[in-house]
Amino acid sequence: MGAAFEAIVGAEHVERPAAARLAGARVEAVVRPADAAELAACLRAASEARLAVVACGHGTRQHLGNPLDSEECVRLELGRLAAHLEVNPEEGVASADAGVRIGELRARLDACGKTSLLTDLPPQGSVGGALAADPFGADWTLDRRLANELLGVEVALANGELAAAGGRVVKNVTGFDLVRLYCGSLGTLAVLARVTFRLRAQPECERVIAARFASLEAGLAAFASAQGAADPAGAAIVPEQGGVELVFRLLGDERAIEDQAAQLPGDGAGPERWARVRAALATPPAPGLARVRLGARRSDVAELCRVAADSAGAGAVRGAYPLAGSVVLEVPDASLPQLSAAAERAGALFAAERAPDAGPSPCDVFGAPPDALALMRAVKTRFDPQRVLAPGRFVGRI
Repeated sequence: MGAAFEAIVGAEHVERPAAARLAGARVEAVVRPADAAELAACLRAASEARLAVVACGHGTRQHLGNPLDSEECVRLELGRLAAHLEVNPEEGVASADAGVRIGELRARLDACGKTSLLTDLPPQGSVGGALAADPFGADWTLDRRLANELLGVEVALANGELAAAGGRVVKNVTGFDLVRLYCGSLGTLAVLARVTFRLRAQPECERVIAARFASLEAGLAAFASAQGAADPAGAAIVPEQGGVELVFRLLGDERAIEDQAAQLPGDGAGPERWARVRAALATPPAPGLARVRLGARRSDVAELCRVAADSAGAGAVRGAYPLAGSVVLEVPDASLPQLSAAAERAGALFAAERAPDAGPSPCDVFGAPPDALALMRAVKTRFDPQRVLAPGRFVGRI
């Protein structure tokens, strides 16, 4: 099989590692295509051979998803797909090849006074990898996610065809919304080759406010009391020595931010405090541990904290993110089935991140199968009938 990939990308861009593993499968080859055409040809070859493929940008999010439903796989690295990065500040849009690093994108946007939710993510990651994973972040809210930033995509399908969806304008309303279907699908439906996304003006002012409280309950009560006094871009309640810290991130014009900050509990903490909140969610869990997110509505965060404490102990909670309706906790791998069952009883979203190559999972890392699983399986079959694209990694192990 390696010879087929060498014929597509060149022998110097195919590696045969001796003992590498990825998502529980043996890596037969690491293949690095240079452009969308080579990417599509690699997928066609893998589909004809019925060989599982896991696409990645720079490998920063490979700990997400279930183990592969395959004993062997090809690791398709897209770091060479990085020639195209176009920023149009007048139109408020940008397009980038999948392998462009987020740090490079951030530098380009900073130079023209623009920003994007993508630039909130770790700089070493890739644009395509971030959108394929759509990871939970401290800046996310129920309606502020990467999927809402996407305008258009170019993808390589499992059969080796190239396809496009969406465009370069905000109001793309014709036909099915395939753009957001690909976002967060972990590369199980198609592989992103190029993406187009909206830009926003950089805020005039950023302010971080932090206040200490004796307990998580007190922190949640303080957040509830502050609602209406400010419109924060982010909020987190995180454990600290002997209590918790309620951290707000405010963005906007300087006068408005000063007025909002005066209404919030706590003092100025500097942007580095929010950077630490972000970093706590960006790194993979340690071996043997899992980072679990329970999610529901904003008004359900206190109940989610109770579910987490009853199932895993109060000390397992690593943060509450009330704007996102989410609670994050850290538990041993062996506790995942119990916690998943508790989330199902509470009607809460369940998503677990495990250490890279952690081995077989004791349960589906996305929790109990959703009611829409049959539809999701049908979509997977339509897009990837040979189950070549990361088989088993997504919800319901599809």
